[in-house]
Amino acid sequence: MSKTAALDVGGRKIVLAVSGGIAAYKVVHVARSLTQAGADVRVVMTRSAERFIGDQTFAGVTGNPVARELFGSGPDAPHVELARGAAAAVVAPATANTLAKMAAGLADDLLSATLLSVQCPIVVAPAMHAEMWANRATSTNLEVLVERGVLQVGPHAGPLMSGDVGMGRMAEPEEIVTAVLGALGRAQDLAGRRVVVTAGGTQEPIDPVRFIGNRSSGLMGFAIAREAARRGGKVTLVSGPNNLTQPPGIEVIDVHTADEMRAAVLGITSDADVIVKAAAVADFKPVAHADKKLKKAEGPPEVVLEPTPDILAELGANPALRKAGSVLVGFAAETEESVERLKELARGKLESKGADMIVANEVGTH
Repeated sequence: MSKTAALDVGGRKIVLAVSGGIAAYKVVHVARSLTQAGADVRVVMTRSAERFIGDQTFAGVTGNPVARELFGSGPDAPHVELARGAAAAVVAPATANTLAKMAAGLADDLLSATLLSVQCPIVVAPAMHAEMWANRATSTNLEVLVERGVLQVGPHAGPLMSGDVGMGRMAEPEEIVTAVLGALGRAQDLAGRRVVVTAGGTQEPIDPVRFIGNRSSGLMGFAIAREAARRGGKVTLVSGPNNLTQPPGIEVIDVHTADEMRAAVLGITSDADVIVKAAAVADFKPVAHADKKLKKAEGPPEVVLEPTPDILAELGANPALRKAGSVLVGFAAETEESVERLKELARGKLESKGADMIVANEVGTH
């Protein structure tokens, strides 16, 4: 494959986890391509995978014996030995069962125990019948994995094992190889860089129990922070209220209001190489908030609003607040149906805020 020829991975260890699906036969091409690129490919298979393809095929392609047994006779447990020193792991095909195990943290066979032990980027290539792919349990499991930093490639729509046509066909081997090599190639390109990421929404209090806020989940900012850390960056995540798991190895500063977020951000941007403003900061806040809960019986309260600080614009307009040469990234969430209008609004925000980059997305679709 042409992609592999362009990148010699220098003998780095890649764990190739093969679970039980008809697409397992295609994974031989993944193993061959990664081996040809210079990788030390270690294949681990489930018992179900062996029903579709023999282990000797992978052994012949990679030059390494295939691991299958959870318990071994050596001093190290097989899953520990497999995981130790791995530069990347790829799960192909990633069946619905395997994704569920990964999301739940199960380790009842060698494949799942190895994936729970690796300390490296993980790429999953889902493959299953269309109905299984459409099941909410599957999408929830994938959301959990992506939130943790797992990289997903595919699936696609196409012919399935049952003879049906639908979503659930595993990505082609070249796509999978490209994803793995991409994960390896970018693994440490932020080493030595300080990265500040904001995430989530803010809550501007009306009284002790009510506030002005928005629907931001924080998923985007958390994913960016996690990826930056995986690529070697020293990351500080400033986040509004959320229900997400704190990313390991990342400093997290929790805030509630726009003023708190401003204070936290401006306190750490002077030595940041990259500032990513992914938070959905409220545009307005009450001029004053009640110390006690406003009673419904007293009728609708009169809430006078004032603008919140525009943190992105402040950073863009004041070079003294930023490290020389730093990159400032903003986000533009819009409800425009026209792509051209969305681009127009994003360009306008790029200029007015003084940012180096704007990420535009339509609310509710990304």
